Amino acid sequence: MSDPPPRGALALLRSGSFSRLWRAGLISSTGDWVAILATLSLAEELAGGGGVVLALVSRILPGLFFAAVGGVIADRLNRKIVMLTVEIGRALLVFSLAFVESISALVLVNLALEALTLVFQPAKEATVPNLVRRTELVQANSLSLSAAYGTFPLGAALFLVISPLAPHLTIWGLLPGTHEALAFLLDACTYIASAAIISTLPGQQRVLTGKRRRKGKVDLAAPLRDLRDGVVFVATHPRVRPIVVAMTVALAGGGIVVVLGKPFAQDVLDAGTAGFPALLTAFGLGAGLGIVLVTIFGPRVQHKDVSFSVSLLVTGFALGAAGLVKTIFGGVGWIAVMGFGAGSAYVLGFAHLHEQVIDEVRGRTFAALFSLMRIGLLTSMTIALPLAGIFDGVLPGMLADGARIVLLTGGGVMLTTGLVTLWSLRRRLAAGLGEERLRSLEAATEAFHDYRQSMSGQTDEATEEYGVLLEDAGPGDEPGDRT
Repeated sequence: MSDPPPRGALALLRSGSFSRLWRAGLISSTGDWVAILATLSLAEELAGGGGVVLALVSRILPGLFFAAVGGVIADRLNRKIVMLTVEIGRALLVFSLAFVESISALVLVNLALEALTLVFQPAKEATVPNLVRRTELVQANSLSLSAAYGTFPLGAALFLVISPLAPHLTIWGLLPGTHEALAFLLDACTYIASAAIISTLPGQQRVLTGKRRRKGKVDLAAPLRDLRDGVVFVATHPRVRPIVVAMTVALAGGGIVVVLGKPFAQDVLDAGTAGFPALLTAFGLGAGLGIVLVTIFGPRVQHKDVSFSVSLLVTGFALGAAGLVKTIFGGVGWIAVMGFGAGSAYVLGFAHLHEQVIDEVRGRTFAALFSLMRIGLLTSMTIALPLAGIFDGVLPGMLADGARIVLLTGGGVMLTTGLVTLWSLRRRLAAGLGEERLRSLEAATEAFHDYRQSMSGQTDEATEEYGVLLEDAGPGDEPGDRT
């Protein structure tokens, strides 16, 4: 019996366990954007521009150290209980931000929030393949990405709407009456709502193998072994390692645009204050188009790692081309193409990992991915501006602007990564094509053999000999190729 056809995106959203998980993510992501804007606003009030930098760093830094631990937790415990506990913990922490009065307290709460997020994300990503069929992973990842990042406009709008209401909604004097405090309360409510939805999901109990448990005693070294095994798996798997590295490089390229986008638009392209928002809008629209097209055509793609590599090539080429434009219109066009490639690559990369990674190590794999992506993002955001300053005036002509050189370099690195990823897949693709050709030859030979027998009632010796040669040939070999 053939497998049922994959459900479309709308069908996935109508009912089922994935629909509930998606709604939970949609609600909490909207609250997250509200809280992030409130956090940046509060940080600026407490410590100026330096406070904003500290708030951003505190959101990224835990990923360098804690992500692997989150993956171990996701692979050892009931993932539903993990997600439920984390959502309640995040609700309590974000509500405490309403009463923060120092930048140090804000940073500490942010660190704790991000640590819990690094437990939640691997557990969630590892759960998705258990809620949808393999042929539906592209649609599921597109919907998850839309819920995570497409809710930013809604979060920003909510933050603006609640700001004038804050002095009148103090909850009988419990809140201090600031718009940041009301935003934190709203985010805490979204976490509680998300937890309520997650509680309706089927259980995700982990069944550990004999090697990962010790009966009759507590094995304190088991989590460390899990951590080691996860690192070894990601570092050695030929179809996982290239994608993880490439997605890290892709996010680093996005970090370059975030940091250099404003000075590049204002100072190099002379676009004024409207230039940077135009670039961000173009990137968002391009990414949205890429996600939509991948959602429609992605299920037909057999080799998602190959399509991912091609998308990364498009992203890198567009970023490099954006570094050579002279007008804001050219910049908007190429950044939109970059967004298209980045959105497509993100969905295809996640779908490929969901397909390739077994359930036992899935949490640790995504934890490693999130950790490396944060490292790439933090590195690119840290060095982009200093490098642009170093290269200012070094080369003549158009490349006298250091920002152009950094954008070109970032695009070149992404292009190189895409080419290296394609090169690493060459043997598997060649073997796959060889096997398909061999199967076609075998089928043709068998059909010809049957036809000759039906016509003559005798076995054709030449056909039998040809069939034997086909059976002896390896993948990709033709009879007669061997000496």
